[in-house]
Amino acid sequence: MNGKSKILIVDDDTEYLTSLANVLKRDFSVMRASSSKEAKALLPSRPDLALLDIRLDDADPNNREGIEILKFIKRETPTIPVVMMTAYGDIDIAVEATKLGAADFIQKIRMDIREYRKAIQNVLERTRLERKVSVLEEDLHRLETWEIVGDDPKILEIKRLVDMIAKDGQATVLIRGETGTGKELAARAIHEMGIRKKEPFVSVAISALSPTVVESELFGHEKGAFTGANKRKIGYIEKADGGVLFLDEIGELDQEIQLKLLRFLDNKSFSRVGSTDEIEVDLQLLAATNKDLEKAVEEGDFRADLYYRLKTIQIFLPTLVERIEDIPKLVYHFLSFFRAQGRTKIEKISDSAMQLLKRYDWPGNVRELKNCIERAIIFAERDGHSQITPEVLPYEIQSSHSVPTDLPVELSQEGIDITEELARVELDYIEKALKMVGGKKTEAWKLLNYNDRFALYRRVKLLTKRFPHLLADFGFIEAMFGRSIDDKKSRCDG
Repeated sequence: MNGKSKILIVDDDTEYLTSLANVLKRDFSVMRASSSKEAKALLPSRPDLALLDIRLDDADPNNREGIEILKFIKRETPTIPVVMMTAYGDIDIAVEATKLGAADFIQKIRMDIREYRKAIQNVLERTRLERKVSVLEEDLHRLETWEIVGDDPKILEIKRLVDMIAKDGQATVLIRGETGTGKELAARAIHEMGIRKKEPFVSVAISALSPTVVESELFGHEKGAFTGANKRKIGYIEKADGGVLFLDEIGELDQEIQLKLLRFLDNKSFSRVGSTDEIEVDLQLLAATNKDLEKAVEEGDFRADLYYRLKTIQIFLPTLVERIEDIPKLVYHFLSFFRAQGRTKIEKISDSAMQLLKRYDWPGNVRELKNCIERAIIFAERDGHSQITPEVLPYEIQSSHSVPTDLPVELSQEGIDITEELARVELDYIEKALKMVGGKKTEAWKLLNYNDRFALYRRVKLLTKRFPHLLADFGFIEAMFGRSIDDKKSRCDG
């Protein structure tokens, strides 16, 4: 990554070729070719730039061999930029070469080495920037700042770890945490703070790829490698050369791709689908998962050797509930973010709204909080509010902590079974919710702020198993769940 850029010079004038190569090798790693055949043979070595004589036969003014090689390079290795050289200064040829993909044009009337150096360096820098731009996410919501926000001790430790990894620039890292905790954010922080920040950051969501195309998407393929492979494809690994490759949800890879990825990590090289040619790539691999990989290894779903290779360094991201005191800072961070987008002028949130946010359990973690603030500013702007108030927060956040004002049972000197009475209250709310939505369990759980419909099912099972006599007081629940409850009790009794 830190070595000289590799350039290929193609010119049939061997004297000129040798002189130019000797001068440029002070600044670049130079390969030479005096014919189209030699040039094509050297392309698999992946030069960073090709310097190409436009005619390759100065004795024949109609010779277009250089143009043909340009076409070949753009077809077979499109990521290699080409600078054309000519002794003729023919404007028509220059225009044609530019249309075919030439990055620049140099006249050979005299060897001005400063002009060569400047042209080569400009094209290399432009190509580097174009590569970086080409892999930026199109979705604006994924173009957030890479800053990790928060002062919780766990977050401060993660910041220190990210800084250490970024300065190293080589270590393979496994980022772990629940959905929405900020795994990609941590990966982007490593890239943006590190020695590879000027190179591409390529993010790949494994679960978004069809199993049949994962290998081709990661490693690329050659033309004709399989049905429908009409042209060569550069894979994500190759696109990330020099930079950082982030594989999100790596636990979704099948065993065959796991093995190929392991070989790449060990050898720093790979071959495209349909080819045996090894391509060397220098990158830092960051992987993320919300799965229990240790369990996956035990069950044979994930290779143990790849697991141990990936966990060179691990980052464990806490849930939002585990860093609840960071919520105010995150809220104001998101407000600043949306103001920077020009989407709102709102700068504040009321104390009561903030308290509701701090009491909510956030199953979707930081991502859910961001979405919540985004929704809140839309409704606050609509209603003409100058700040976020409880009324513009999602219903589940507004209602999740309300409590009944009247106690269902009077407290006496004899005392009460508080656990049973709380169970009765919960069953009462469950029955009310079911009646409100016409018995639709898929809707009732949302009113009660359970995590999902299965949580509703589990709560009814648990409460009626612990206090079976309560079921007689809740006929609607018994009608909706009775048979499955009885089946469960039968299995337990047996």
